[in-house]
Amino acid sequence: MEGIIPIPSASVSNQQSAFSNPSELHQARTTLDELDKSFVQDQGLPEAVKHAILSIQSSICEFKFKKPQGLATNLKKFTLPTTANSCSGTSSRLGIMANSILLNTDVAFRYPTPSSPEPTDSTAQVPSKALSIKLPVTPHTPTQHPRNETSYPFNSSVPANDDHITDNQHTTLRLKVVVPPLPQSSNASDYKVFHINSPPKDSKQAVSKKRKRDEVNGHGVSAPPKDQRALSDAALTAFQELASDIFEAENEAQSQINGNGPSTRKLYFIQHEVDGGVSLTINSETNIKLDSCLQKVILLARFKDLPVNQICKIQDLCEGALVSADLLDIRIEPGWGSDEISDWVEKAESVDAALRSARTVLRIMAGGRDEKQLYSEELLQKILSLLYKVLDTCVSPVVESRTSGTESSVFDIASAQKKVILQLLHNATKIMQLLLELLTKVDLAEATITSIEFFVIRLLFVENAHIEKESVLGIHKFESIRRIAMNLTAQLFLRYPEQRKFILDEVLVSLQKLPINRQQARQYKLEDGTNIQLVSALLMRLVHSCATRSASQLAKRRKITSDENASAPAPSSAGREFENSGSEDSEHSSDVENKNHPEDRTERNRKNGLSSIAHLGNDVRLLYDAAGSNAQYIIEFFVSRASTASRTGDQPHRHLLDMFVGDLVSVLNFPDWPASELLLRALFARMERITRSDKSTAPMKNMALEVLGTAGSAILDVITNARQMAKSLEAEDSELSATLVQSFEDHLANQLEDRALLSWTGSYRAVLEYLGRSSSDLQTIGAQGYHLTQWTKLILWGTNSTSTNFQTSPVQLELAKKLSHVASSGKWFSADDFDSVSGTQCRLAYSLTILNMGFGRAFNQIFQILLRAVRSDQTTVRSRGLKSVTQMLEKDPTLLDRMPHVIKLIINSASDQSPMVRDSSLTLIGKCIVLQPTLEAQVMETVLAFTNDAAVSIRKHSMKLLKDMYLRNKSQKTRAEISESLLHRVDDLDEGVADLARQMVEDIWLVPLWNLSSVQNSSVERELVLKDQVALMIRTIQRGERMSQLLQPLLLQALGSKSKNPDANTIACKAMVAAAFQGIIDTTELPDRPEQGSILQTLTVFSRACPKLFTQSQLEYLQPYIANLSTADDLNIFRSVVVILRCVMPTLPAMQKDFLKQVQEDLLRNITKLAKAELDEVVSCLWTINSSLGNIEKLVNMEINVLHKLYSSRLVDFADAKQSSELLKLKRLILLAGHFAKHCNFESQSEKFSGKLSWWAGTSVAECVIDSIKPYAAKHQPVSLRSVAMDNIGMICQAWPKNFNRTEITLMFQYVLKDDDPELQRIVLSSFRDFFTVQDHQIEVKVSSGERDPLAHGKLGGSMTASDNDGAAALIAQCFLKDILRIALSGQGSYALTATEVIASITRQGLVHPKECGPALVALETSANPKIAEVAFQQHRNLHQQHESMFEREYMRAVQEAYSYQRDVVKDLKGFATQPLRSKLHLMYEVVKTSKSKYQSKFLANFCAKIDFDVTKLDVSVNPPAHLQYARFLVENLALFDYGRMEDVLQATSCMEKIVASTGAGIAHAINTEVFNVRLEPGIVGSIGTAEQASSTTKDLLEEVDPTRLRQVTTASMILSMLWEARTFLRRLYGITASQQRRDNKAKVSKDLSKPPTKTNGITGDKFVESINRTMSALDTHDLALAQCREFADLLAIDNEVKVPTEDGEDDQERLKTSSVEDDGESLMSPSGGSKATKRKGSVSISGTPHKKKRGRPSLGGRRKSTKSVDEDEDSC
Repeated sequence: MEGIIPIPSASVSNQQSAFSNPSELHQARTTLDELDKSFVQDQGLPEAVKHAILSIQSSICEFKFKKPQGLATNLKKFTLPTTANSCSGTSSRLGIMANSILLNTDVAFRYPTPSSPEPTDSTAQVPSKALSIKLPVTPHTPTQHPRNETSYPFNSSVPANDDHITDNQHTTLRLKVVVPPLPQSSNASDYKVFHINSPPKDSKQAVSKKRKRDEVNGHGVSAPPKDQRALSDAALTAFQELASDIFEAENEAQSQINGNGPSTRKLYFIQHEVDGGVSLTINSETNIKLDSCLQKVILLARFKDLPVNQICKIQDLCEGALVSADLLDIRIEPGWGSDEISDWVEKAESVDAALRSARTVLRIMAGGRDEKQLYSEELLQKILSLLYKVLDTCVSPVVESRTSGTESSVFDIASAQKKVILQLLHNATKIMQLLLELLTKVDLAEATITSIEFFVIRLLFVENAHIEKESVLGIHKFESIRRIAMNLTAQLFLRYPEQRKFILDEVLVSLQKLPINRQQARQYKLEDGTNIQLVSALLMRLVHSCATRSASQLAKRRKITSDENASAPAPSSAGREFENSGSEDSEHSSDVENKNHPEDRTERNRKNGLSSIAHLGNDVRLLYDAAGSNAQYIIEFFVSRASTASRTGDQPHRHLLDMFVGDLVSVLNFPDWPASELLLRALFARMERITRSDKSTAPMKNMALEVLGTAGSAILDVITNARQMAKSLEAEDSELSATLVQSFEDHLANQLEDRALLSWTGSYRAVLEYLGRSSSDLQTIGAQGYHLTQWTKLILWGTNSTSTNFQTSPVQLELAKKLSHVASSGKWFSADDFDSVSGTQCRLAYSLTILNMGFGRAFNQIFQILLRAVRSDQTTVRSRGLKSVTQMLEKDPTLLDRMPHVIKLIINSASDQSPMVRDSSLTLIGKCIVLQPTLEAQVMETVLAFTNDAAVSIRKHSMKLLKDMYLRNKSQKTRAEISESLLHRVDDLDEGVADLARQMVEDIWLVPLWNLSSVQNSSVERELVLKDQVALMIRTIQRGERMSQLLQPLLLQALGSKSKNPDANTIACKAMVAAAFQGIIDTTELPDRPEQGSILQTLTVFSRACPKLFTQSQLEYLQPYIANLSTADDLNIFRSVVVILRCVMPTLPAMQKDFLKQVQEDLLRNITKLAKAELDEVVSCLWTINSSLGNIEKLVNMEINVLHKLYSSRLVDFADAKQSSELLKLKRLILLAGHFAKHCNFESQSEKFSGKLSWWAGTSVAECVIDSIKPYAAKHQPVSLRSVAMDNIGMICQAWPKNFNRTEITLMFQYVLKDDDPELQRIVLSSFRDFFTVQDHQIEVKVSSGERDPLAHGKLGGSMTASDNDGAAALIAQCFLKDILRIALSGQGSYALTATEVIASITRQGLVHPKECGPALVALETSANPKIAEVAFQQHRNLHQQHESMFEREYMRAVQEAYSYQRDVVKDLKGFATQPLRSKLHLMYEVVKTSKSKYQSKFLANFCAKIDFDVTKLDVSVNPPAHLQYARFLVENLALFDYGRMEDVLQATSCMEKIVASTGAGIAHAINTEVFNVRLEPGIVGSIGTAEQASSTTKDLLEEVDPTRLRQVTTASMILSMLWEARTFLRRLYGITASQQRRDNKAKVSKDLSKPPTKTNGITGDKFVESINRTMSALDTHDLALAQCREFADLLAIDNEVKVPTEDGEDDQERLKTSSVEDDGESLMSPSGGSKATKRKGSVSISGTPHKKKRGRPSLGGRRKSTKSVDEDEDSC
């Protein structure tokens, strides 16, 4: 029965049959017939049926109708049937039981139902007509009532009269609900429209899937009714009684004002003395009761039943409290005592009572009454004044107070009175909420609107605390009132379009009040917990408002629609969708329509529809354009101010832009903030223009690229989130989910059509359906309006914003009509059922709309802009472009797959000249590898190359990246390459890099073995890891001899006491040695099966670093490898085994003698087959074995035999070619003799030598060997023989240093060093170097903490004495230093490197005065050979640290020496080196920067003085002149020094300016008088005339100029022009202004001057170098020389900064104060930039941040100051 009995409706029923087919109807009839039979047989109803009837009756709604006046008279005309007969017509159609139920049912009131014929077709329907009942809108959520309850109170207000009931031919009464006409002052937004339609056909569909009403329960049956009338009557009575009591008390109080007064007055009023009189105000308790009763009356819709005079009286009583509170000051002052606080509390209580009165007044105003006397502007102004007083003078200062600082006292007082202030804040919040409600209903005066705007916008920018302990009231309590303030601002913006510009400007101008800290700024919390700025939310709300129809716009739209409908004979069926009611007028139009021709009617309908659509299209376009223009205005405000600010400056606009963009990105995926997409679209367009404009500076472009990177990442976030949502919706069985998922897949495939999004059931509809759930939220309402406007705009106008004609296809027109209905009524069609939309479906639908709007479609364009920036000419732009690309790749790594050219572009950027760009490229490569590990092979070579970069930071960065790649990669080849690269950095010039490299090698090679190298651990995993590591070390060492040399000290350090964990490292190395020996036994045990020679070579590194890692059994296993020596491979193995034996045997406690004898025999047997390198190791090993066996006779006899043969061959002429075979034997004999003498101590066996060598009678065996070899070093011998002899003599002298003091040896070495044979020189120098190396090593051992190298003393057996070493070292320094210096400074080859190493050793040991080698070391630092430069720099730095005061006087001579070295050896006179661009003397200046500031200033002054000259002494005979070349070298170095302090930069520029001013004045005078023959007229006082002024009159005189004199002055002008160009470059590079330099010259002591200078981004030295090159070409032709002279004369004549300084050093500009001098500008002229002098101004401080605009009177000269920063002219340098 529930599904059959429909809900009664006042409209014509359109209820469908409950039966879907005749069979169901027949079955129901059969059931009823059976019930009738049972009723007749039982003579009554069954008990079960009775219970069912009672249950149904209890749930049937009772419809009560008020009897209209006069209705009884009219009813007499009708003859109504009795109760028994009234249903006769109906009973005839009912069965027996049904008729009995009908007669016995008691309904409170029934109206007669007109009879109608039963339809012939059970499925026919009668069209329904919607009944519209318009009610005043309240800000509160309307109470949901059952339909019968809502009808009753509304019917009571309907004026019924006799005119509504007429006689006609009907026999039944038709009741109507008559709605009165709207008052003239009404607004459409003040009413809601309720559509009362017929219910669905069955109980399952009684409630829409989308909307479950509160009127029905879960079973689809109406909820039981409530006695609404009684509640409203009670509320009305309660209010009137309370008002009556208040009025009576007020009357009694006024009549007895001089007495104590009755008790009733004290119950309701507070007495105040005002201006000598007495004033009564309602107390707080009464206000609370009054406001509560008033609120109930309004909610129950009985407010209009109250007498207006009663309401006005209440307002008058409340006004007294407002007037009294206006006289009170509730400001909290710091330092208050208890008395002041008590007074303040009393005032606050009075103000609180006034706030409650204000709430009552505002509630009355917002109640919806039409009487104008209730809306007093004066009273409203008093309320606003009170509200402003509370918020601005009390609440805001408390909110801004903190626990520390000047306001800490206020914080303490407010904390004690927190409860009072919170009460004030609570009431103020309620008042603002009521004010918002009033604003939505009533049009306010302009003065009132201005007042609201004033205090609301101020409230928005009060700085709230960012942590609770710093807030008195609590962060969230104050943020709640700010949200209401935001709603007020948005409502004002929506309702009053003429106020929009003012509101927007005020909000934007107030932005600088916002806190910069992101945590403090973002206190507006969204639904998902995301925090954004309140002002960002407000700006988006304002954009929403622009695209939302206000109440006046809706009324206007309805008027246009009604006018069109009135002018048309009849609307079409589709056009009826724009109508809101089905009245008699529409029935009449239907009658007229039937009389017209169908074709005419169709044409009229089409034109009428198009006319409505035209109005709709224009309205929508205006709304959308308004939103777009305001969005552009907001973006332009942010960007224009951020473009001139920086993050380090004092202006917050750059930070504000970053935070605003971050907020837009944060809410981009939120459907209730659609304006974020429009704002980002406008932001993209603005940033694109910046990147394309040639006038944009580098900082502006960097800002644009950073913002575009953030914006592009936001789009990728949307895609990522949409992909996740689509995946989650795939499992849902929903048509909407399937549609959205398919649409997203089509979008990814670029196949999504606009019509799929814009369709009636598309994405926009889903978003609006979801947002419709929160219809009471103003933010959501604004978002709905924006979405609806955008949807309609896209349908009518398409995506082309410049289109002038809207679309007219039938589908689009039909959609537009439906949307017009929704926009006008705010409701969807009741017959249109749409699936309920979940949050995930809504967000996916919204993501689809974003991705297909302008911003979402701009992703590819954004990415291309960033890629173009990577190829920019500006350094910082390239770097910023790479960083932005990195940001986007982090969001979507698949970009690398879709755009393979990206990684190539990144790799190309790795070779950029700028370190900043290279570092950004390296960072991006690292990100790409993490995102796409498959790219490692492609970028490996690039990353490896970065380890050799000139920039220290890049080398460190690349090493860290290589370490990560090493740990991720398991390939032995790749790991070996990385290990080699890291090992090369172990001896890096920078100590930080070297330490990092050593630590990294230890981390990747040894640390992983710490936990696996335990003796107890013999697992398979341990073995595999050890073998892999050993194989890796073998592969790495095979990559070059240098690897062994680098790895040995690294292992020595890792195993030393200074290591972090030497014990663990030792255990790991022992395990690796053991694994390597297993590989020697069976090469298959190790990965890649390395050769035995390679394994043994690796073991030699371990043996040299730590011999204790080996065991005796391991050495015994090596013995067979030295027994046979037949091939080259055997020789490599032989050498490695000998080294291991030599190093390890001295450390073993006891070796088996048989083993030692066998080794000795094997070595002696093969000794004649060995080359020099192997022989050195074998002889050393034999001497080590001898120390254990004690059989020195074998060695002595061998040495004696060798010496015999040498002596017997002394007379042979080896220059003869026939003696070639004998020459080879002799060389081998010399090698044997020399190595035995070097490693073996035969001094105790001198008697044996003298006994067997008859020709020798000395006492020293070493001297005997030298004398035996010395004849073969004579000059007449072949060079090859001399080389061998000289080399062995040097080796013996190294072991026995006293032989260096022998006269014949000294003379021999001197002769060689003075000779021109570089090979012999290299041999002698190598001997010196090796000798000093041993000395240095011994010194290091003594200095170290007890660590001893066993090789340092074991080889020589302690035979050397300190005196011999010292004497030899002094002899070398005294006798050979000059020759060594000459050799070092004469080339850059290996012999020069050896000489440099010797010089470094001599100075390191303090054998000579520092000034003897200092200049040479400085010159050698400029060598193109990095090894020479490194050795020289290290020793130069040590000398400077030890002898700073003595060494500083040699620097100018060192600079001259460096110039000569570059001129004669390097053959490059430029003062800079490329790749990267830097000074050639940069290493020298790095050492100078370690000195005190006074010395640095002195150095720069002396350096600049070397550039100065006397023009009369300039030698210009050579081309180019010598001093010109020298000056160029100095100027370029001076410009490219890396200055460490701002004081140094100012010192350098000041010195350069003084030289140009002093020397240049004479040069300019000579040019004007001698070259251009310019003469000053008598009586004219001024500067020298320019060349341009005299060029026309002196043309004929130019040819008469002396060429030599012209060349001389041209050279002088070139020097000074280059100096001025360097000065200009430095000022631009470091952002120095003229005014700053003058201030700094006066105030020598400044904290800022000691800080490192900040370089201006984007300025490189490329343009400076080009300018110098142009200047150097001035002597090429006569015309160029004249042009150079003219430019220099113009420079001195025009530039006001080029002044001759006074005697006391002051700048004349300070005293002259000429109008041409500006504090923020400077006159700069490029000497080589053309003949016309130009002015280039700068307004940049030290840090590169533009100055604030100065206030005050303009300069006397009236010149307009330039606002162009130095960054704009970055390419000029």
